[in-house]
Amino acid sequence: PKYDPSTTQVSQLIKLMDEDYMSLKDIMSLFNLNSAKRFRENYLTPALSDGAIERLYPDQPRHPKQKYRLTEVAKEWKSANKNS
Repeated sequence: PKYDPSTTQVSQLIKLMDEDYMSLKDIMSLFNLNSAKRFRENYLTPALSDGAIERLYPDQPRHPKQKYRLTEVAKEWKSANKNS
């Protein structure tokens, strides 16, 4: 099945994230956002639910060194949509 981001924010997140694991702070800085709560609600949670990103420590969501990276389906979507 072809992947399609559920929201505009999720597609923005996919387009801006690197291939490697990134911290919450690093990802938020891509968007110039200061509110971690709003970032989680609007970007992180929908992207995790979509299967667009995955956690470095999946069994420990609040791990102090938690990082996130794009999943394979998100990478494929990103490369197919890089000009849009």
